[in-house]
Amino acid sequence: MPRISTVPLALTQLLERQHGVVTRRQALDHISESALCERLGRHWQVALPGIYVAHTGPRTDLQLRWTALLFGGYRAMLDDTTALFEYGVNYLPEDKLIRVLVPDTVQRTARDFVAVRRTVYLPRPAVGRGGIRLAPISRALTDFALRYDDERAVRAVLASAVQRRQVSLALLDNELKIAPARGKRRLVRVLEELHAGVRSAPEGDLRQLVQSSKVLPKPLYNPLLLLPDGRKISPDLLIKEAALVHETNGRRPHFDEEDAFDSMQERHDAMTTGGLTVLHNSPRLIGRDGLRILEQLETCYLRDAGKGLPPGVVILRPHAA
Repeated sequence: MPRISTVPLALTQLLERQHGVVTRRQALDHISESALCERLGRHWQVALPGIYVAHTGPRTDLQLRWTALLFGGYRAMLDDTTALFEYGVNYLPEDKLIRVLVPDTVQRTARDFVAVRRTVYLPRPAVGRGGIRLAPISRALTDFALRYDDERAVRAVLASAVQRRQVSLALLDNELKIAPARGKRRLVRVLEELHAGVRSAPEGDLRQLVQSSKVLPKPLYNPLLLLPDGRKISPDLLIKEAALVHETNGRRPHFDEEDAFDSMQERHDAMTTGGLTVLHNSPRLIGRDGLRILEQLETCYLRDAGKGLPPGVVILRPHAA
């Protein structure tokens, strides 16, 4: 049996940097055509046409991502849900494709497990684990929002990223300016909610209910309040004209260091003691019994409209930071 030729050091180092993945052109810069053919099928495998993995076993997650990047070209970067997964963004829908952003000059289309998005506005990439290139998180969030049809899911993902301070609204606004028309209206609506202070999908559902009311005034979402006992709290919704609060049961704690409460019951008791009327509903009830919840809010508002905030309750900030 003929002996397999030794891999040159430069190629070995390249394979280490790219986690065992290499293009045909890269390989031929270091070994001959015959040496490449000698390795294929015995020590290397074809990942995509013209792209090889330097072993014959199962490919790792990083090797699949490197394969997608090399398929997209030297300026390609991971985008959309693939990049957002690397950033640790919450509430991402399942996506079996690896999504890549490339310049519009690159003539690539989707292939196997790789989805390609071409753009005139190619951003400067960030570098993730294993040296993989990532679209900036603001761009990845924007491209996800433009592509994904489920607006509630888009709201959940973007709201979580803003709430956890992984991205700023200013950066998302900048991305909106260069966003293509397809999916842009959905992105505009979600950003309007985030600017209003909404920081979760259930809060967005409640906001839509409140907006449908002919009775309720415009509320504040996630304002920061000073209570009479000196503690600070950030309720999900406040209608200040009637000292009316709505809280979502099972809420994740807001990333507001000034909010002094961890327990829902403690929050409720402190606000009630301070003179506020506090209603609670779970995300499931908001989605299932929206009309009943809206009727409760309207009833409480009509009962107390005009009384304003109780003495000692002060709005320190009108919406989420």
